[in-house]
Amino acid sequence: MLDSPPQQYGELTNDEFQGKLENIWLPSTTTRDCAVCSDATPIPEFPALPDCQHEPETCASCYRSWIESEVNSKSWNEIKCPGHKCNTILQHCHVQQYAAPEVYEKFDHLSAISALNSDPNFRWCSARNCQSGQIHISGVEGNIFTCVSCGHRVCVIHNNIWHEDETCEEYDYRTSGKKERDQNRQEAASAKKIKELTKKCPGKRCGWGIEKNEGCDHMTCSKCHHEFCWICLAPYGPIRDHGNSAHKKSCKYHSSRIE
Repeated sequence: MLDSPPQQYGELTNDEFQGKLENIWLPSTTTRDCAVCSDATPIPEFPALPDCQHEPETCASCYRSWIESEVNSKSWNEIKCPGHKCNTILQHCHVQQYAAPEVYEKFDHLSAISALNSDPNFRWCSARNCQSGQIHISGVEGNIFTCVSCGHRVCVIHNNIWHEDETCEEYDYRTSGKKERDQNRQEAASAKKIKELTKKCPGKRCGWGIEKNEGCDHMTCSKCHHEFCWICLAPYGPIRDHGNSAHKKSCKYHSSRIE
């Protein structure tokens, strides 16, 4: 602008000359076109990161929209500057400064969750409809995680509902199938032992179970009083009358087997 416009310019008066100057558009050196929306924006209003190696090129409005899009589509720690081929990651303070409040709130929440998940002592409650979490130090608090919000209890070793009335070792023993296999072997051994020690009375219409703990093989049923040989089940009446030949030939007491 002229310091002192002439009183007359051709046939223009001083006021008319000033009006003409005001209508002339002169490019301003304090604005820049946004690389996204192309709007001319004052340079001081362009967000700028100290680590960026390029001139600010995205206006505040487009910068805000960019951050929102990145927060909704990427991990919280992967949000970069919108500058062309710029790999500068936005820090927490940058998002807080340039993003919309609700976008920053979401970003802050995601970063907080990430920080908690990186702590080996932090655990989320696994109960349905519970979104609480807390620090649990196994060496101090044992293997039982108890949610302070809902009271749900979890075994931190097995990452499952707490196994009531069982230690972790007992739980492993049961769930591995070893306990069942051992029980089956014990039951089979018991059945075999019972079969060896117990026989049914061979008396007519009796069948009473008789267990032999010790003593001779001459047995008497406590129910029907039938007498028989424990080895071959031969009745003792004929044995008394005819001797050991009344035993079954496979019996060790048969006369043919006695020297």
